[in-house]
Amino acid sequence: MKRLFILLFSLCFGLTMYAQNTQTDAERERENKMIEAFLSTLDARRSEFVGQPAKKLFDVIRGSAFKIRNIGTEETSPWAEYKGKMWVFGLSLFNKPAQQAMKDKEVYIIHIILDVRWDSSAFWDSVRPAGPAWMEAIVRKCLDAKVKEVSWKHFYIPERKTSSEK
Repeated sequence: MKRLFILLFSLCFGLTMYAQNTQTDAERERENKMIEAFLSTLDARRSEFVGQPAKKLFDVIRGSAFKIRNIGTEETSPWAEYKGKMWVFGLSLFNKPAQQAMKDKEVYIIHIILDVRWDSSAFWDSVRPAGPAWMEAIVRKCLDAKVKEVSWKHFYIPERKTSSEK
């Protein structure tokens, strides 16, 4: 009886937690409209950020509906560089973690091109000690770099098909 009670309690608690963490379509649509409104404003204000330290841009992003949930680096191709070196020259900011973006099949991305050229290996080695706070470490590293370009896109992730479905 005790085990049955614990099982039922765990099941109810798990369902409650799942329900609280799942966005409804209406909530997702409202969030997307707020993000699109911000990104349109970002487009209109682009000239304010180009040539300025990235801190100014990050301050605006942090106060907006766009919440940074994942970060990627903009890097050169190892095939195009001498001795296969890769250089970091910007950031991609995502409003969803990768798993959530794959589930929702969409994500908003802000691309920031910076006036820098950091060796990719050294860049990642410098943020690795931050541990779980690696995204914040990347942002802090880029705050003083000058912004060369800012753009965004609403990316839809296509359905993945296996070879048997083609």
